[in-house]
Amino acid sequence: MNTLQGQFSIKLGKKTHKASLSLNALRLMTIAFGVKLSEIDKWMNDDPLTAIPAFAYYGIKNEAARSGKDSGLPDFETFCAQVLADEDQLNLMVEAVTGALGGADDVKGNS
Repeated sequence: MNTLQGQFSIKLGKKTHKASLSLNALRLMTIAFGVKLSEIDKWMNDDPLTAIPAFAYYGIKNEAARSGKDSGLPDFETFCAQVLADEDQLNLMVEAVTGALGGADDVKGNS
């Protein structure tokens, strides 16, 4: 059973991007960041300002691939600069990602 599943949208500028967090999104993200599945929880706790946007970014890429369309996303650093500057989008992204991961209550951030 696929327990990693979350669908949401992120607005960047005037464009809204649909995201689908699934095992394929996770696969794409772990390849891009070189994070092993066994390290995901640690990565989320150690670097949530990279991990959370990465889940969203690759969720958008995954949804675009599923629908056979170009994601229209900027590079990851530009995506982070835009989404982390928008409190509403940041909150939506955190809720969607942690919800898809089963309510990761232990994501603490850098302390």
